[in-house]
Amino acid sequence: MARAFRRSERRRILLAFTVILTTASLLSCRSQPDTPEARVRATLEKAQAAAENKDLGTLGQLVSENYTDDLGQNKQTIMGILTFHFFRNQSIYLLTRVHGIAFPEPARAETTVYVATAGQPIRGAEELVLLRADLFRFDFVFADEGKGAWKVTTARWRRVEPADFHWGPQKQL
Repeated sequence: MARAFRRSERRRILLAFTVILTTASLLSCRSQPDTPEARVRATLEKAQAAAENKDLGTLGQLVSENYTDDLGQNKQTIMGILTFHFFRNQSIYLLTRVHGIAFPEPARAETTVYVATAGQPIRGAEELVLLRADLFRFDFVFADEGKGAWKVTTARWRRVEPADFHWGPQKQL
């Protein structure tokens, strides 16, 4: 039972990083060049490309050496989960909804992303139940670790319902 729980939690962590990678295209088109927000968005773009290419080296550069989460996991654990996930899955299809990006401090960014994952393309929120997609909410914290290098320092996640994907003017990727 504990082992199954660990696998489930590891999968969720991996999904968190996958979300970071896929939110790049939405976030990259909204900010002025050379602002902290633009740098965070550029980090997301780089992460998205790395995930699509299963480039663990680049992904590792985007996760802080100081990464920790509520489960006590560190960067090494996250990279192990990503390695396992990339080995086990040929492809991942996501539907994501970004619910804001904020800067509570100049060198800290927070964002909430809703993500649906499935083994086949998801054309819209109306397909979530039909595809039996896994649905999550992820809260990410990024830190500027110098020279505009924004890295993920923590992530939290929880399961959500399909209704969470049917809100407001937010755009999907």
